[in-house]
Amino acid sequence: MTFHQLNPTIDVETPLGYGKAIAWIDYGQDVNTVWKVILYDNGSVRNFYDDDVYVYPNKMDGGDIVLPSHFKNNASKTRSKR
Repeated sequence: MTFHQLNPTIDVETPLGYGKAIAWIDYGQDVNTVWKVILYDNGSVRNFYDDDVYVYPNKMDGGDIVLPSHFKNNASKTRSKR
């Protein structure tokens, strides 16, 4: 198992909303990487598998994020960084 504290934190989008990733945990090849995220809406700390975490792309390079339909903040399916 590997635990890595993120410094600086990373702004991410999750199925429960917008938050900041503070760490990730790699349990090995048989389990997805787990991200520890503090949600901005309510301050709760939640764990998400890596396939449920979206990191904002670089807008300077024309990057944009397309959120899956099951994400909480999916009003227009695209989102720019706050």
